[in-house]
Amino acid sequence: MNADWWVRLRAQPARRTALIALFWLAVGVALWAFGVGGLWRHLALWPAPPWAFLVTLGAIAPLVLLRTRRPFLGLALGTIITLVDTLMGASLGVVLVFTDLVYAAIKYGGDRGVRILTRVAGGLGLALVIALFGIVPRDPGLAVMLVQWALIVLVSGLWGWNVRAERARTRSELDARHADENRELRSRIAHDLHDLVANQIAVAGLHIEAAKLQSEKLAQEHGPLTQSLDRAKLGTDRAHRELRGLISVLTAVDATDGREPVRVAEALQQLGQLLPAGRAIRWEDGAAARISEVLPPAQASRATIVLRVLQELVANAAQHGVGDLTVSAEKVAGRDLCVTLTNAVATGSAAERPSGGLGVAGTSVLLASLGGALDSRDTHAGWRATLTIPLQEATGRGTT
Repeated sequence: MNADWWVRLRAQPARRTALIALFWLAVGVALWAFGVGGLWRHLALWPAPPWAFLVTLGAIAPLVLLRTRRPFLGLALGTIITLVDTLMGASLGVVLVFTDLVYAAIKYGGDRGVRILTRVAGGLGLALVIALFGIVPRDPGLAVMLVQWALIVLVSGLWGWNVRAERARTRSELDARHADENRELRSRIAHDLHDLVANQIAVAGLHIEAAKLQSEKLAQEHGPLTQSLDRAKLGTDRAHRELRGLISVLTAVDATDGREPVRVAEALQQLGQLLPAGRAIRWEDGAAARISEVLPPAQASRATIVLRVLQELVANAAQHGVGDLTVSAEKVAGRDLCVTLTNAVATGSAAERPSGGLGVAGTSVLLASLGGALDSRDTHAGWRATLTIPLQEATGRGTT
């Protein structure tokens, strides 16, 4: 029960900060009740009654609520209240709360704010050292108080700095460990892909090649069979190259994108090889040229994603559709290119909706990474998919 309460408390920073503020308030009130106040009463410029220290304590304690959200604001306001409290003789409760504000500012503050605060503290420290040469002979008590305050602030700041540095070191170690684990995982995945998938695809290609040789020996009139085997061989070769490329990406951790320019026009023409023998892709009104125009070969990542989407949709048509696949492309409002794939579906097909499925869902995610979209739906004539590709070349936007 107690352990669960502590875990919940750590997960709720606001409640934890409120408890810290109440703790400091209770400690300050207890010290005031025992008469621990007026630490430097003999140096007070404004002699005040004992209840005045309760006022300064009540004013500074709520500032602890800002220790994690606005630490520098809390420290600035706390410095003013502490200065007033010191001019009245200083109370231990206010001093303790102020040390917590200094600690929190160093620990939770931003890097730029901490640098500024460190420079200000260094300048004040240098000014104090210079001033002490003139204060010590005249008022040794004031010099002692200033040195004590300097030590209080220094210890609080060093404490916060030590915790901040330790937290940064721990975060750096965790990041390095996470990077190592991620690298190891990617290497293991690449190894598994090579052993379990790439080799099987290569073997399938060899068997297809052997089947082609056997069919040529058996008869001379196996044109459709040879064509199907040719396309199957091209498909396995392409799958093998893509998988090898994926393996190289997984193993090249933290490497820059050094892929060669993509031959978009050639890749578009090869899409027809994904269809079974007797079926083809009909490109309407220069659709292939329009697609190539918006996919510059130098933008390898963008071109590769769009080509993979088209490959998945053509493969979907090969699996569920019949007849030729029609592809059209047109620019819309000078901002996007809409590519539409239309294919008939066999009547009474036992296949599920061709417009859905894991592959189609994956293409939507790929297009979304480019700012595009995919609309895949069933129609009375079969199946239609519409890709919306941003015209980055026309708008001047870069890929990321």
